[in-house]
Amino acid sequence: ANVWFPRRGLDIVKFEPCPQTPTSEFASELSDEILNYFLSEEVDRVELLYTSFVSMISSVPSVRTLVPLSPQGLETAGDEIFKLTTKDGKFGVERETVPRAEPEQFQADMIFEQEPAQLLNAILPLYINGQILRTVQESVASELAARMSAMQAATDNAKDLGKRLTSQMNRARQAAVTQELLEIVAGAQAVSG
Repeated sequence: ANVWFPRRGLDIVKFEPCPQTPTSEFASELSDEILNYFLSEEVDRVELLYTSFVSMISSVPSVRTLVPLSPQGLETAGDEIFKLTTKDGKFGVERETVPRAEPEQFQADMIFEQEPAQLLNAILPLYINGQILRTVQESVASELAARMSAMQAATDNAKDLGKRLTSQMNRARQAAVTQELLEIVAGAQAVSG
């Protein structure tokens, strides 16, 4: 993204490399900066581009609008929890689907002690921090899965190459031994003959 966008004439305000172990502190720094840009009206929309982890062999480029919030799209069809596992030296993924939580109905006479704007100001940074942390973790998981797949393919290719080279070397050695035997037999026949 750091190269792709400038080539197309789009400005990048800031590039922040992703750590291999994303923390909530990292996500909090990003969310604070994003909110400052949005609240100061330097930007009117914040979209997050990330790699969504699907499985060990699949990831999907995704775009998520962080702010402004829209009333649609906040509810999810259900979240999935992925766990990277190993069994007999092989990596695997366990997937658990968590059903969507149904919205609660508030009583009509419920009274909020704080104004809605105060509630939103308190919850919005936490929401954005959580979304950034989740997407960064998914991106790191996608990268690690791609690296593991690439390393497994490289290992398999190296083993195959080793087998083929060993076979070729054995054939060459056998041909050399056979040639030497033929020369010895031919020399012995010439001497005796």
